[in-house]
Amino acid sequence: MFTIDTKIDIAAPLARVRTAITTEAGYRAWLAQDADFDGEQATFRFAVPSDPRSVTFQVERCDGSGIAMTCIAHENNVSWLGTTLAIELGETPTGTRVHLAHSGYRTKNEVYERSIEGWQYFLRSLSSYMMTGTGEPYPKAA
Repeated sequence: MFTIDTKIDIAAPLARVRTAITTEAGYRAWLAQDADFDGEQATFRFAVPSDPRSVTFQVERCDGSGIAMTCIAHENNVSWLGTTLAIELGETPTGTRVHLAHSGYRTKNEVYERSIEGWQYFLRSLSSYMMTGTGEPYPKAA
């Protein structure tokens, strides 16, 4: 199995970053404008006209140090099925360290490679949201 493992330091209080990764409004601000999150399940939709994608995660853990969830359903993204997404938070002298690990990929295929780039983009979006109030989430379908 293969894992995407990346970190970013954000000059924002841990409590604010935690809210961004544990609420529907937070996910809509930095990850996907078309997101549903109720604390037990999270569904993110990435509406590419020729290749719509959505993923649904079962939340396994959501606490003060982060969130962990397992992909239980997909639309056109079979490589994510059964993978685990964990976002761990830790305080730093200047803010918060965000450690994202997306594990359980069976192969290093095109989806895995796109996901590496995607998670780096979305962590920058999270940082922008924390620093400026505006992230760069995936837009809703028109």
